[in-house]
Amino acid sequence: MIDVDIQNLPERSTLPEGFTVRPAAAEDAPALVALLRADEIAATGETSVSITEVTEWFEGVRARERGVTRVVQRDADVVGVWRVYRNFDDKYWVQTIVDRTLDPHHLDRLWAAGLAWAEHTVIAIAAGLAVDSPRSELWVYENDALAHRQAEAAGFVQVRAFVEMQVDLAEYTPPADARTPVAIRRADIAAADSPDLRTMYEVITESFRDHFDFALRSFDDWVDGRLTDPLVATDHWYLAELGGEPVGGLIGHNSYLESDNAGYIANIGVLRSGRGKGVAKALLHTSFVRYAADGRDAVKLHVDAESPTGATHLYEAVGMYRRLVGFDFHKQLGSAGG
Repeated sequence: MIDVDIQNLPERSTLPEGFTVRPAAAEDAPALVALLRADEIAATGETSVSITEVTEWFEGVRARERGVTRVVQRDADVVGVWRVYRNFDDKYWVQTIVDRTLDPHHLDRLWAAGLAWAEHTVIAIAAGLAVDSPRSELWVYENDALAHRQAEAAGFVQVRAFVEMQVDLAEYTPPADARTPVAIRRADIAAADSPDLRTMYEVITESFRDHFDFALRSFDDWVDGRLTDPLVATDHWYLAELGGEPVGGLIGHNSYLESDNAGYIANIGVLRSGRGKGVAKALLHTSFVRYAADGRDAVKLHVDAESPTGATHLYEAVGMYRRLVGFDFHKQLGSAGG
């Protein structure tokens, strides 16, 4: 149990004159979406930010328990958002977004203030969980010079690259029917006690044990995170079987439905006993066909550029291509008294 009120932590922000910071509220959602979209467009040329995901910051029980958000204002205008989210007790996602039309001096100071606030907030939350050395994680797009510069100035280190890949369904042709021992079926997860939910958890968890930065999440926490997600797409979850035994799983999501009319594969994993037998390809083709039938324009996923299973080449083999690259930046923090 966390021993700190995460929504009412003491403020330790030093802002330029004329700027103020306050806790974010539900009525800020439209302004925050506009700010987040503009920032992502500046960084990548496009955006996938949805009103659904931002509204969840304020309406979702899990989001309120784990996330802290501050709004930066200049007079009545929202010009920045700082956010911390507890992914694990020792790992925290942090986000600093500042209106890029501000003059460079104010832009840099507000970015630095946001990352400093996030660091104090992470340390305070972690201390309430008896964690002495938490880690902050920051996502930075490949060509975002501003975010790269600010992350490095704050002591973050780039540790991994992830590639966004896509297949355009208008150009996709399913493979001709071929005899295969792989059987694919929709996962039945109508309720939290559905057997397939436990099977999916076990398959995905075990499949990723040898991947970068793997951290074990309990079954109950995993289920809570999945099924309370407002963008969950339980009708796009599939299990793969060989000889009646589950060896692979695919979890679909609606991350890109609002922005791109695209399906999204949040996770795809194959147990070691099923690798090299066409399981992943069978799962992918099943997902593509189903998304096409739903009228989606594309299907996306993200992959570790250094995946130990060579996943990038697998996705290219089924017709996907590389689009955007983002980097995980990490910073290990000391204790509140350190």
